[in-house]
Amino acid sequence: METARNPYRALPPRNYWRTAVARRSGPHFESLWTPCVDIRPATRFATAGSCFAQHISAWLRRHGHCWLDSEPAPAGMDEATRRREGFGVFSFRTGNIYTARLLRQWVLWALGVEAAPDEAIEHEGAWYDPFRPCIPERGFPSAQAMLEARSQTLDCMRRTLEQADVLIFTLGLTEGWEHVDGHAYPACPGTLRGRFDAKVHRFVNQDTAAVIADLERSFDSLRALNPRLRFLLTVSPVPLTATAADAHVLVATAHSKAVLRAAAGALRARREDVDYFPSYELITSPAGPQRFYDENLRDVTADGVEFVMHHFARGLGTEPPAAAPGRPEPGPAADHAPPAGAEAVCEDILLDTWNTATSPAQARVCLVGDSHMGMLSHALGQAGTAHCGGMIMSGSAWFENAFRLDAERLLEPAADDGARERWSAILPFFQARPWRLLGPAIVITNLGLHTHVSVPSYLDWHMRRRGHLKLGVEDSRLFFFQTHANKLAFVERLLRAGFRVVLVTDPPTQHLDPETSRMVPAYAAYERLACSAYAELGAEVFLAREHFGGSAFLPHYCTTTRLADGSLDLLHGSEAYYADLARALDARFGLSG
Repeated sequence: METARNPYRALPPRNYWRTAVARRSGPHFESLWTPCVDIRPATRFATAGSCFAQHISAWLRRHGHCWLDSEPAPAGMDEATRRREGFGVFSFRTGNIYTARLLRQWVLWALGVEAAPDEAIEHEGAWYDPFRPCIPERGFPSAQAMLEARSQTLDCMRRTLEQADVLIFTLGLTEGWEHVDGHAYPACPGTLRGRFDAKVHRFVNQDTAAVIADLERSFDSLRALNPRLRFLLTVSPVPLTATAADAHVLVATAHSKAVLRAAAGALRARREDVDYFPSYELITSPAGPQRFYDENLRDVTADGVEFVMHHFARGLGTEPPAAAPGRPEPGPAADHAPPAGAEAVCEDILLDTWNTATSPAQARVCLVGDSHMGMLSHALGQAGTAHCGGMIMSGSAWFENAFRLDAERLLEPAADDGARERWSAILPFFQARPWRLLGPAIVITNLGLHTHVSVPSYLDWHMRRRGHLKLGVEDSRLFFFQTHANKLAFVERLLRAGFRVVLVTDPPTQHLDPETSRMVPAYAAYERLACSAYAELGAEVFLAREHFGGSAFLPHYCTTTRLADGSLDLLHGSEAYYADLARALDARFGLSG
């Protein structure tokens, strides 16, 4: 009697690790993904999900695919403002949708199956939507205006989903926060907007069954609206920034991604309208041609995004199409605009800003500023230098003077509730005095710099005022002292109180960007002006351009981080840059001794 043939003897090469992974002939994986849903050159894509979904949106748009934008930006709005206001990031102006529960919530609201709550957040006279807390950046003039804007987004979302052929949804998290009434939030209340209340806000960590149930409810509802709609699931390879579960963040990340991957696989197996694309596996594979995570081991590099999307294109049977034509030449005003997406970060990244064990009341070093101070804080922490503070608000918020001076609290940030809470967290540094036994406390800041917005704004101001760009000393001083009067008043008050204030200028990266390289002299002059103004008050200065500029600005000081639109982050330095900056500051100002 003939024995049954071993089922492993006649499998194709893609089924064996040795031939498909370990000894593949090229840098890419062959036969990795064949779409099981109908995808053609004219397929209309809609995208939603976590941070990694922003890369997919940008890639589809950049390479000429039909990517649906449910709520285009108003005509005439510049690229930087569009991104800050949440236009063109996903197909829907919802901001990040991290979890399956949030997707179900937005879908059922858009289809009118469930009513969205009228919850609103009021702060400093502006109103914010708790379900997209950073859109728009400065909030709404009233709660009613906020609700009307949300209703408009839901209408646009529904109309676009009626037209779409494929919805690509990137699963990002299982952890989330919800109201006791059941509605979910994109971020824990109090981290970005609003205030946390343990009586009404609860932590949820979905299991596989819950993720599947939420996705199926969304898909079934959408298929009732648009029977031809298909779904392509991906899992974000971006690790958790922080976990509220009782686990190490590495273990919590592995658990979360395993749950999401299992849910996606189960839906792929049971439903003909669902497919799965392995972006998670491509980035995390030990057999990748290179490491696809940036220095922080969270952000996916541009090479990683292209590696993933190259496999996507090959799965469709084509090499990646040519990129869409470049943008038009900028006009005089746009010529000096801040770089688009320069401050684009995932909403949860601020959780990293305050990762310090040093009590503000006991610290003798405090950082006050924007994202550069946040990155410097991380570097000081890595070096074991006790300190507090970091990023209080974005550079744009500081430049726009989104704060007020206060007799008791020194200053009161007004950008959002998160900024106010971050300031409250370090306020004991300025109110306690045990550091006097060890010598003057040191405040490190870059207030008044924020060169990515300050310098372009100054050039435009000068052009309107003089009609040319032959910069004069008096005009420069007038602009600086008028624009930064409140910041300088804050610094002056610190100096009078006995604090030692150190101004640290921003990384000299402008020569790396073709759009700002021709303005390097203006950036350098602005930095010298800031240093001069601080020195007049009695503060000390550290001019980064002198220390790291020119040939000393080594290649490893240049970040490889990519923004959501795929462009290189040319605003910040690398982790190596901030580490060396921390060492230089310690050597010059004695931060650790």
